[in-house]
Amino acid sequence: MIYTIFLYQSHTGLLIYDKSFQEEDTQKAEMFSSFLSAMKSFVSELILEGSKELKNIELGDYSVLITGIPLLKVDMVIITDKEDLKSVNKLIPKLIKLLQKYEEFFLSWDGDRNAFEILDKPLATLLAENIKDFRKSSLIEPKLALKSIWAKSKHLTEEERNAVIQERDMLIYKMENTPILPKKVNIAEEVIKLSDQLRDEDTYIRFQEELGRLKKEIDDTKFKLNYYLERIRSTLNEALENIGDKPTQMGDFKNTYLNLYSFGSKLKLLKGNGGEIYKKLANKLIEKDSLSEHELAEVIETILKMSPNIDDYFSS
Repeated sequence: MIYTIFLYQSHTGLLIYDKSFQEEDTQKAEMFSSFLSAMKSFVSELILEGSKELKNIELGDYSVLITGIPLLKVDMVIITDKEDLKSVNKLIPKLIKLLQKYEEFFLSWDGDRNAFEILDKPLATLLAENIKDFRKSSLIEPKLALKSIWAKSKHLTEEERNAVIQERDMLIYKMENTPILPKKVNIAEEVIKLSDQLRDEDTYIRFQEELGRLKKEIDDTKFKLNYYLERIRSTLNEALENIGDKPTQMGDFKNTYLNLYSFGSKLKLLKGNGGEIYKKLANKLIEKDSLSEHELAEVIETILKMSPNIDDYFSS
């Protein structure tokens, strides 16, 4: 089977596109990402060394095929089972022909990898038509694959190794002392890269798992932020409707306060001090009796003008 296809920019070694054809619901999917991360780094080094012709690199029971596509200034990398080498080699010309239809995308690439999502469907279709059971559920054993990759990659000198260990230890300390999730993700990615250089299997896999956990936590936080945004507006409108002709200070803004304060607290996990302004607005609702009618009206107007689009809160 074909596990993954990578596309690298030949002259920079930058990853343009990668597509995994593993079943996403398998129990070892997280571990497979450890292998892919190490493979990306390994192949990038090979490409920068000048790999322009077809290469077959053996990694235990697996093979890595590197094919240069000069017209697109791209190197295509395919990870497959050894048993499928013959059929994959026959498929490569068809893959090249398909990719050449998107020549303009490759030659005008501005660094946005999302532009190449357009390849997902045609690639999957081509593989389904030419490779039997290309989505079967067997997975690369990550620990064995990592050892195979590291056995073929460059070794650090003792001096380089000590410097990398020191840098990694400092990053782990920083990660443990920051509450901001995106910063933790960035640091975890750097720790993984350094552990790759050190061939430190345990730390490498541990931080791959931590990276996956952090990304899930970010998704969960954004989900909750969206919920709080909806509740802020609905509870505030409900409170205003219940006031009727009475003074605004007599309104019950408790539910709005709870959702607004929770929104600010969760936003802090993604944007540091970016959530403080909303916690202060929430506190003003509770302290409404100390505000003038005009001041309270301004607070309410500010809350009602909050964008319903969660991404707007990370744009500045």
